[in-house]
Amino acid sequence: MLLGVGLWVGYSVQFDAEDKLEYKPNLGTIKGSPYGKVLALAMQGPIDIYWHSGQSHEHAETLNAEHDHPHGGGHDHSHGDHSHGSHGHEDHAEPVAAQLAPEKAAKSAPKKTLLRWAKDEVRLMAATARRKTDGKPLTPAHRKYLQSVTEDKLRLAYDLDPTNYTNYGNLHLFLMASNLGKSAADDNKAVQLASQTLQICKKESIDPQPWLTAASAAFNIVFHIGRYHNEFTVAEAKASLAEFDYCIDQYEILLNDAVENGRIISEARWKELNERARYLSKLREAQGVYMKRVMTNHMNKTTTPPSSNN
Repeated sequence: MLLGVGLWVGYSVQFDAEDKLEYKPNLGTIKGSPYGKVLALAMQGPIDIYWHSGQSHEHAETLNAEHDHPHGGGHDHSHGDHSHGSHGHEDHAEPVAAQLAPEKAAKSAPKKTLLRWAKDEVRLMAATARRKTDGKPLTPAHRKYLQSVTEDKLRLAYDLDPTNYTNYGNLHLFLMASNLGKSAADDNKAVQLASQTLQICKKESIDPQPWLTAASAAFNIVFHIGRYHNEFTVAEAKASLAEFDYCIDQYEILLNDAVENGRIISEARWKELNERARYLSKLREAQGVYMKRVMTNHMNKTTTPPSSNN
């Protein structure tokens, strides 16, 4: 028994140092599967609620609309598309008309249909369910709870689909930001996440979208090297920039192939991908200029011999 306990203690310490005791279950192999990707997209709504301390932007608009018009008044507060010319003089003429002839304005106001009323009531209940009612700021414990729940949801969404651009970007932000998450910022964990994501996304050979996620992860590595440039060599800095360029090149190759073979049929989807690529390329261009400057200064400091005082 003593020998068994001794062996157990010895090997458990060794396994713990090598992270071999940590087990992350993947029930039904759903993480990383097509089903997991769908679930990850569906989770963005609940995450948004915790991110905004109990209410989303849509909930805030609903509550503001209810505050402005508590009795409805026949106003439609749906979230449709509004052009720049939709709020013209007609919007300001209605209150004036109501003041001059309130009875006439009330009669002319459009009445809500039963379906419209039901939708507004459901939207109002959803917006009120998690709303704070005491009017006081969040306590540190409440804020910490919301942040921890948000981090857990973001990590689960990332585990379900690590190639998703938004899932990776949100989790990386939580690891880097000092005022978010369960603990203080950890740049080492953030760059480890970027390296892990980069290797996962580089396995994709059909869908161009994961290569944008790979480019985002590659840029975060570039940014990390630029931030701690004294700890890296010029060769490592150039290799990180070359890695980013490779990801963008692969994205363009797979995107052209997807368009030619009809795998991308939505123009909105095509524009979304190219807008992300353009944004990342602009960041890389600016970071490349910065990296060249700091690495040149770093080389000059390391190669310039110290002056001797005669």
